[in-house]
Amino acid sequence: MTKPVILCVDDEPMILDTLRRLLRRTLGGKYRFECAGSGSEGIKLAQELIEAGEELAVVISDYMMPGLRGDEC
Repeated sequence: MTKPVILCVDDEPMILDTLRRLLRRTLGGKYRFECAGSGSEGIKLAQELIEAGEELAVVISDYMMPGLRGDEC
């Protein structure tokens, strides 16, 4: 059985890296972490995960991104 996925979406790579490290340190091996560098990439990745039967536990998204706001993803 695979681990539930936490999807992080942000257009700043340094933020994604920091968030991933913080979540790994805090949540340990309970979750798998995936990252997307834009809103459209986040939507595509979320759809792929769901279609593959993965459990998408939560999406953490930046609000202000070029193209799509975080609440539109």
